[in-house]
Amino acid sequence: MELKDRLKQARKHAKMSQVELAKRAGVDQTTISNLERGKHRGTSHVIPLASALGCSPRWLATGAGQMLEFGRDATDELVFQDAELVEGNEPLGYDEIELPCFREVEFSAGDGSTQVIENHGASMRFSLARLSRAGVQPENAACATVTGNSMEPTIAGGSPIAIDKGCTQIIDGKVYALDHGGMFRVKRLYKLPLNRVRIVSDNGNEYPEEVVSMGHEESPRIIGRVFWWEVFD
Repeated sequence: MELKDRLKQARKHAKMSQVELAKRAGVDQTTISNLERGKHRGTSHVIPLASALGCSPRWLATGAGQMLEFGRDATDELVFQDAELVEGNEPLGYDEIELPCFREVEFSAGDGSTQVIENHGASMRFSLARLSRAGVQPENAACATVTGNSMEPTIAGGSPIAIDKGCTQIIDGKVYALDHGGMFRVKRLYKLPLNRVRIVSDNGNEYPEEVVSMGHEESPRIIGRVFWWEVFD
């Protein structure tokens, strides 16, 4: 079942017309029509739509879980917890999604070479409401943990971060996650002429600026833009 099918099912269950749903969710009726016809697959409107319909935003966005969580019905008011990234075995909340994690692992050959992989059995939880506010599609979201102090004081070593894999175009000064020859790196990027890029660490005293050419086999691969990180005091 796709998003268009789930949206239509939830709307019928709530006994709402597209016009009424649009009014309650604060979106244009054309948007709802396009979503139900499969012309628009974006999920940036999931939170207000789920709130108006009284259904689970996680189910509406991904199909996971039940349309109506146990003990809730379409007349209940949704209360979204502003949850941060957490790890654990507790059941997901109705407004949470499990995101895969990027990590750097050593090759089995044991020669010290590493590779950046996604998931490998690890995941973290993230609030769908937070994704919606950031304009990030749930299917493009992933997590990682920063190592080292190259981005201090902005991002401390050991901090969890959230990555938008749908944003790989460089916006000058934004923070990106990179796969650079099997190393997982988190840096600020700046565009230069001739397809070159400045790689900048916030801790510039210990980590000098680099300039690399993109598009080569040994060039860094942009995994996505880092749109959230946890700040330690």
